[in-house]
Amino acid sequence: MQARLARHAVECAGLETARLWWDYFQLGGEAGMMEVDAFLNGCLRLPAAHRDLLARAINELVEGAPVARVPFSWEIAPSGDDTGPQEHDSTPRTGPRA
Repeated sequence: MQARLARHAVECAGLETARLWWDYFQLGGEAGMMEVDAFLNGCLRLPAAHRDLLARAINELVEGAPVARVPFSWEIAPSGDDTGPQEHDSTPRTGPRA
């Protein structure tokens, strides 16, 4: 869902993937431009932290434009294929839920 909303915002704002990728990279993103493009086209899943950096980059680039804001992963109800907010922290877990 986050990828679809991101793609919609990018298309409506007329953003180029290279510009989006550069802003995402400047925020600390580690995925390459091809991976970002594949994510926006629904061909690749990215961890929540990377999706959220892309959402932040998109939201900053379209600020003030009549484009819907891209939600962060924790703002979207978890689905069966999403591991949810725990992806934000890469700290190893211990205990029965690890």
